[in-house]
Amino acid sequence: MKFPKKGENYLKDIIKKSKDGIAVRCGTVYLNKGDVLPFKTMDSNEIALLVSGKLAVTTKNGGTVEMNKGDVIYLDREEIRKTVTLRNSEVFFFLFKKELEV
Repeated sequence: MKFPKKGENYLKDIIKKSKDGIAVRCGTVYLNKGDVLPFKTMDSNEIALLVSGKLAVTTKNGGTVEMNKGDVIYLDREEIRKTVTLRNSEVFFFLFKKELEV
């Protein structure tokens, strides 16, 4: 598994695939200690595995979850979330959504 290197974008796509009306994206993320991803929603549902490091994920609906190495989290696309990087962290993620019909 390859993670972004210093100086590269923090996110690296591994796979992007669409089939039967479902779009899937898989990749890796590297976050430096102190990085904050501000409150936001996404256009996809997310499953993420914390490969290394420590994160605090806060949702507007329900408090904070502290993630440690090996933890997995599911976030609904409409869930408003913020991520604070407590230690340098590597994340392996899957994003999936229904494609818009044209």
